Amino acid sequence: MNFYGINYLESQSNLNDYIKYFFIFGALIVMIIAFSLYMRHRIQTKYRDLSIITFLLLLFLLGVQYSDYTQNQSKNSQSSQLVNFVKQISKEKGVNKTEILVSSTQLVDGTLVKIKDKYYKTILSMDQNSYVLEEAHLMNPNITITQ
Repeated sequence: MNFYGINYLESQSNLNDYIKYFFIFGALIVMIIAFSLYMRHRIQTKYRDLSIITFLLLLFLLGVQYSDYTQNQSKNSQSSQLVNFVKQISKEKGVNKTEILVSSTQLVDGTLVKIKDKYYKTILSMDQNSYVLEEAHLMNPNITITQ
């Protein structure tokens, strides 16, 4: 079972997004270069074809990025809610927030929380504005901690 620390939750950046941005900007630069070469050499149609192909590639990459953005928007919202949740537990229990570990990267009902050497199961209200921590016991005490 994996448990995550507050530092991991706060610094969770998605490498795939950076790779997509790199390809989008690369395709945009190639399209600008190909279009400027086409405008300079209007007789040669290979630059026009290259700029059209690059434009279509750019549209495809932007569509994929937008689709991923809409899917990840709620995930990122729940992830930031989990960071606030950990900070709230830290204040209530009077422990340092680095001593609190959670079993999920999103705020969902049933997430396990490890505070020092004790484990708690979270029970969230329907609107996720209140919670109950219920002590839990692990059947398999082998956990992996990701800070």
